[in-house]
Formats: sequence, structure tokens, C-alpha cells
Amino acid sequence: MDVPFWIGDREFREADLELIRNTVQRFSRLSREEIAATLCENLPWKSPNGRLKVEACHKLLLKLEQKGVVTLPPLRAQGPRGCRERRGGVVQTQLQACLRDVLPVIVEPVRPEERADWNATMATYHPLGYPRGIGARIQYWIRAQGPNGPVIVGAMLFGAAAKALAVRDEWIGWSHEERMRYRPRIVNNNRFLILPGVQIPHLASHALALAARRIRADWKVRYGFEPVLLETFVEPQYPGTCYRAANWIEIGKTAGRGRQDRFFEYGTSVKSIWVYPLVRDWRKRLVEPFPQLVEDEWGESR
Repeated sequence: MDVPFWIGDREFREADLELIRNTVQRFSRLSREEIAATLCENLPWKSPNGRLKVEACHKLLLKLEQKGVVTLPPLRAQGPRGCRERRGGVVQTQLQACLRDVLPVIVEPVRPEERADWNATMATYHPLGYPRGIGARIQYWIRAQGPNGPVIVGAMLFGAAAKALAVRDEWIGWSHEERMRYRPRIVNNNRFLILPGVQIPHLASHALALAARRIRADWKVRYGFEPVLLETFVEPQYPGTCYRAANWIEIGKTAGRGRQDRFFEYGTSVKSIWVYPLVRDWRKRLVEPFPQLVEDEWGESR
């Protein structure tokens, strides 16, 4: 594997690959997740907030195995997910009103005990479904004031940006290396749902505006840095009216291929691409160095 190379904000050199080879060989009796966690500690490879980047490391290990750099231990059998996770209840709300009559609308992160309900609701009602969460993400509820108090009227998901998007990358004007290093500063609105029983004109654009106001602070709390640009993809059957009303910018169309379609084998619908700068000087902020971890005298990141 050619070195050096970047994954997000971290550069990998030959010494890092040698550490990975030795660790995988030495700890071959550990599970793949345990090996990834061990590597994150030893490299070190952490988010700015100090969390180990185990999932990103696991993906790197799989790629290295495909290229013959390492040989990972066999996958261990796991019980069904239902044994570990509570089955969620689908939220059902019936509310028809004018926006001014249900203010204030609140967009707030989903609490851990609510995630199963959020997952079930999104999987049931969203046209794309929701199989499971992967990677960096924040789930939101949208609440409005009903006759008897706040009620859930919708849900949103923000997660990792598309790895490569020709129209977006050209519009930003960054190089291949800049995209590899700074893509985490872009956050994708992966899912957006207004519950089918809710009829409130202008609610969608209002909720988008509320989410844009708080996503930077929420993302920093969870991941240690602030995003500077939002993106989303709108299916061809939808005009993107709510995004336009919330001052998002349409910059072009996708190429009609899936996220992992490296060999042009799987066609998908051509979607419109919308972006929303979160700060005025977003082009400058997009390529700023990520915050550095600070370790105290006890060796703990903070």
C-alpha cells in the first residue's frame, strides 16, 4: 500500500503500517474490534474529543487485508442484534395546524433511551428506510406544540459526508489531498422526515433552519470539532422546496452511482445536490487544521 496516505485528519506513514502489521500478528487471538481498539491506543488515533476512532480503524484493517498487507483473525459469531437492542416503537402523531400555532418548534438530539424509537420511526416512514447507523452521526427529533404539550412531528439525521462528489468538490475548489484530509468538516443531512400524520405548512424549512443553527455546537460536543458546510441529496421526484426555502444552494446533480460503486456497476437515481454554508468564511475554515488533542500529566486526552 502506497504511503504516505491520509484518512480524515491523520497521515499514515510506513512506520504506522509496520506498527499495524506487528499488532495484528502479535494479538491474533483478539477479536477484530479489540485489535482496532488496541491500534487506536498505540498509534494513537483519536478524535479531537479524545474518543478512539475504532470504526475508522476497522475499515482500514479490512482495506489492508484486501491488499494483502495483514491477515485478520476470523470473524467471531455474534448473537442476533435483537438480543442486545430494545425494539423501538414507531411514533405516530396526528397534527394539522398553521406553523404559528405550534411554535416554538424544537429540534433536539435524540437521547440514548429514545434511539430505538427513532430508528423504528425512520425505518417505517422514510422512503429510503433506515437499516442501522454507521459512523459519525447525530439523530434529532423535531417537536412542536400540540394541544396537550410538545409532540414529535418529525426526525432528522446528520452524518458523514459523501467520500467523493465531483460536483461538490469542484464547487468547493479543493484538491484531492484536501478532500481526503478535510471531508469530515462537511456533514450530510442523510435523512429528513416529517411524520405522515403531520400537516403543517413551512414546518420542514423551519426545522432545517433550526438544525443549522445548532449542528455546529452539537457536533463539537460529540466529536470535538465544528463542521462548516452541510450537504444533502434530493431524489428526482422531489423539487427540494424546503431546502430552497431554508436558503440551501443547489449546486448540481450526482453521477447516478452509489457510495461504494467504484467500478460503475450499480446505477442509482440521479439526485440533486444541495449545500448550506454554516459560517461566512466557510472556504477558509474548511481547510483549517483540526483541533489537537491535549494530554494532561496523567496522559489522559481532554
